[in-house]
Amino acid sequence: MRRTIAVFAALALSLLGAEAAQAQAPADVSGAWRVSGKVSSFAFTLNCDFKPDGDRLAGVCVDASTNDPKVAGGQSHRLTAGRIDGDRVSWTYQSRFLVTKFDVSYDGTVSGGRISGTIDAQGHEGAFTATRP
Repeated sequence: MRRTIAVFAALALSLLGAEAAQAQAPADVSGAWRVSGKVSSFAFTLNCDFKPDGDRLAGVCVDASTNDPKVAGGQSHRLTAGRIDGDRVSWTYQSRFLVTKFDVSYDGTVSGGRISGTIDAQGHEGAFTATRP
């Protein structure tokens, strides 16, 4: 009887461990994403290409062309930091406005083919959404 209980307990623990490991698996964010957002009154669009490596995220985001003549498309921003934790994803790159360089940080949640979350750019906050093109 004790042996049967021990076997069932071990089986239950292994199943719980498998579920926990599966729940912690990083979301698949590899490849191309179209990111749109707004910080203060500045709206933007980026084309990002993410390259996950376990829980780390590398890649590049490129400013997309807009209808705003003051915003030139094509500027590339290599990720300086990036992390994936289950369905949570975050990344940072350095940008520049005139002569001032600053970090732009994204923190979002992956749901299906969409990432949504918040942006912090030198203390200015905003929101973004990203979809696969």
